[in-house]
Amino acid sequence: MKKISFLLLMALCFGACQNKDTKTTDAETADTTKYPYTFKKVQGWKINNDHKNGLTALSIIKSFENMDTATMGKLLADSVWFNLDGYKFKGTRIQFLNQIQGEFAKMSSFKIDMEDMASVINKDKSEEWVSLWYKQVTSTKDGKIDTIQLYNDFKIKDGKVQGLSEYIQHPMK
Repeated sequence: MKKISFLLLMALCFGACQNKDTKTTDAETADTTKYPYTFKKVQGWKINNDHKNGLTALSIIKSFENMDTATMGKLLADSVWFNLDGYKFKGTRIQFLNQIQGEFAKMSSFKIDMEDMASVINKDKSEEWVSLWYKQVTSTKDGKIDTIQLYNDFKIKDGKVQGLSEYIQHPMK
């Protein structure tokens, strides 16, 4: 009888220690936080585990660093927009590449030190963004060197860059 009781007790303990699959749902829990602002649309952003958007954003920065408009053109959508420090552009890929080629003509080099990246997608999969944080050292053909800290938000659609918002921090002097 002791052996049966001991075996039964062991079986119960063993059964209690087993990992049970918990039921999970995609249903969102209601956020009851009282924010000081009301959001027009809650996007429900989550990390995008598909690495292709991150690769696209990093590749376009690499093509910029290499002053390679041919590669850059392959990564841009037909129609693009850019909001940069003191520069705004909205137009075709060809128009942008012509403008950037003019800027590249003034430069001798770019050096990028990439720090971090985040790729996100909203819950209905209608928007995908990649954010990059990096330092850029620029040298012009007339010998001027500038170092800036950058934060870029790339809007990606169908594997192509549609737009870019860039935020720059100039070092304190």
